[in-house]
Amino acid sequence: MIRTIIVDDEVTARAALKSELAQYCPQLNIIAECSGMSMAVETINNLKPELVFLDIQLGDGTGFGVLEQLEWKNCKVIFVTAYDEYAVKAFKVNATDYLLKPIDPGELTTAVKKALQNNQPAPDYAALGAMAENRTSTLNEKIAIPQTKNIVICNRGDIIRIEALQGYSRIFLSTGEKILSSRLLKDFEELLHPHGFERVHHSYLVNLAHIRKFSTADGITLMMSDGESIPVSQRKKTSLLKLLEHISI
Repeated sequence: MIRTIIVDDEVTARAALKSELAQYCPQLNIIAECSGMSMAVETINNLKPELVFLDIQLGDGTGFGVLEQLEWKNCKVIFVTAYDEYAVKAFKVNATDYLLKPIDPGELTTAVKKALQNNQPAPDYAALGAMAENRTSTLNEKIAIPQTKNIVICNRGDIIRIEALQGYSRIFLSTGEKILSSRLLKDFEELLHPHGFERVHHSYLVNLAHIRKFSTADGITLMMSDGESIPVSQRKKTSLLKLLEHISI
């Protein structure tokens, strides 16, 4: 049995999750329930669970505040959230399991299975928490890029392009740094498209602000700010031209 703790400040939400876990995830043993941040920190440190269901919005703080204060870190975490679509996408890209309220039984069983089978080290929850809790501030301009064993924080505007590799993505920064990420290009597209990034080819996502030239001299290509030439698929040509027409000089 997997020792499990539920953290949620709503009594009805805890009861509903507990009922669904009993029905769909009988391998989990609920050893405690917590209603707030301070209680959760103390309980998790004392009972040392293997799995924690953690609500993000708590009455006396946040789920990220809990993670930042924990001494016991050898547990998997599944976030339970009513956050907006932006936050959900951010959690997804940063390799964090999450459940969106109201909880769907199918998504619940999938999240539990993934958490129990994942042998990778836990992400830097403190960095991720800072991004989520301050997403209306300047930190909203940053992005956490997950690697196999690390999370790299960089400025979103420094990203020139992201290239798809087999099962990975390579991020090219204006600083000259290249970051190999364990996430797929489609995940970055989902997160970055609202912020001026465009998928111009099945293998490339580009930052429109770093485009320096659009050329049809030798196929359809983009010259990027680092001097590299990026191919553009034929089906993306028209939509990309319309986007470039609206970029302020």
